[in-house]
Amino acid sequence: MEKQELRMTLSVYKAIRDTIGSQPAERGGMLGSSDGETIDHFHFDESAATTAATYTPDVEALQDVLDDWAEEEIAMVGFIHSHPRGCPRPSQEDVSYAVDIILACRLLGWRLALPIVQSGFGGPFKIKGYEVEIHDCKEAIITDVPITIVSDTTHKPFSPPNFHDRVESVCPLETMRRKILVGIGCGGARSFYEDLARMGIGRAFFFDGDVYSASNLATQQCYREEIGVNKAFAVASRVRELDPQIETISIPFFLDDDLLDEDFEDVIGPTLSERPEDILIAACTDDFWAQDRAAQLAMKYGTPFLAAQLYENGLAAEVLFYYPGVTPACPRCVLRPRYDAYLNGYINTVGSRGVPIFATQRVNALKGYVSLMLLLNKESGPFAGLLDQVADRNMLQIRMSPDPASPVHPLFQKHLGEVPYAFFDETLWITATPEPDCPYCQGGEPIDH
Repeated sequence: MEKQELRMTLSVYKAIRDTIGSQPAERGGMLGSSDGETIDHFHFDESAATTAATYTPDVEALQDVLDDWAEEEIAMVGFIHSHPRGCPRPSQEDVSYAVDIILACRLLGWRLALPIVQSGFGGPFKIKGYEVEIHDCKEAIITDVPITIVSDTTHKPFSPPNFHDRVESVCPLETMRRKILVGIGCGGARSFYEDLARMGIGRAFFFDGDVYSASNLATQQCYREEIGVNKAFAVASRVRELDPQIETISIPFFLDDDLLDEDFEDVIGPTLSERPEDILIAACTDDFWAQDRAAQLAMKYGTPFLAAQLYENGLAAEVLFYYPGVTPACPRCVLRPRYDAYLNGYINTVGSRGVPIFATQRVNALKGYVSLMLLLNKESGPFAGLLDQVADRNMLQIRMSPDPASPVHPLFQKHLGEVPYAFFDETLWITATPEPDCPYCQGGEPIDH
C-alpha cells in the first residue's frame, strides 16, 4: 500500500461496521487488497479468542483464508480490531504483533494497515486509520493516516448522495443533524425510526433486548434474514443503509431500573446536559414500566418525550407527548388511571395478535409528525410553534376500527359519531390537565427523581 492513506471500498466498510462495529470491543479481522492500492477484502475473525480487553486472532482459521486469498492473488495488507471507548490508538501489544507479522512475512519497508474501530456497541461507530512500518529491524514507526471510502466499482472516493433536498424546507439538514433519537423498543416502531433517518436525524440510540422471530414478519417491518438478530442491531444497520452519515449506538438490553441514571448519562453523552431540547426519548415499547422509566428520564433531564401504544386488535392507538416547560400535564398526569391500575396489580395481556401491520404504520406516521413538532419546536420552519397550539392536548388517540360501532373509546362516539364525513382513521387531540398530587411533577414543574 504505497499511498499515505487507507483506501477502503464501501462494501468493506459496511462489512466491518456490521460485524466488528456492532459487537463489544476487542473483535477483529483481516484486510486484503487485490490491487495493492485499495482494501477491497475483509475477513471477520469470528472464532478469535477475545476478552473485554484483548483480541487474539484465530491463526489457523486466518491461514486458511490467506491460502484462499493467495490463489486469487489477494494480498494481506493489515488487521483491524476494536477498542473500548476512550482507546482510539493501537496499544503497544498491537504494534508488537504487527511487527511480528512484518518480520515473519519479510515485509521490511512495507506499511501494514492497523486501523482501530470504536465499536458502535457502546458508542458511535468510527474507524481511525493507522499504519505500522519497520526498517532494518529498528523501532517500529506508527503513523496516523486518513481513511477514504471509495466506490466498489470505480475505486473513486464515495460521496453519499444528498437525498434530503426535497425535505430541506421542512427539516433543514443542518438542524436535523444536531438532533438525537433515543428509541426504546425496536419492534413495531422500526419504520418510525427509519423515517426519522430519511428526514436527516444525526444520531440514534436503540434499546432492545429482543430478537426478531418469524411471527414479526407479519406485524413489524423486518425481513427473513433478520430472524434471530437482535432488534436494536437490525434497526441500526438498516438506518445506516439509508443514511451512512448517521451515528448509531445499539444497546441490546431492555430499559429498566437496572440501567442507572449515571449509566444513561454515560451512554447518551454531554448533549444530555448541554442541549437536552435536541434529544427525543421515544418510548415505543408495550412494557408499561419501561415507558414509565423512559418518561422519568425525560423529565429529569428535560428532554422531549413521546410514547405510543396500540390497543387490542389494532382498533385504536394512542400517542402521548411531553415537552418540559410547555406541556402542562406530565406523562403520569395524562395516564393517571393507567398508573393507578398498574400500581394495584393490573397485568396487561394484550399483544400484537390480530393487529394489521397497517395499524402499526399508521401510528408510526403520527409519531413522525409529533416528533418533528417536538424536535423543531425552537427552530425555524413550518413545525416551529405548532407545539404551543396543542400544548395542553398532549394525548392523541386514533380510531382505526373499520366498524364505527366498535367499542373503541367513548370519546370517538361522542365527538365523531354523527359527523357525516367520519368513518374511521380519525385522530382526537385530547386535553390533559396536571394533577396537583402527581408524584412526578406535583402539578407543575418536574422534580428530581
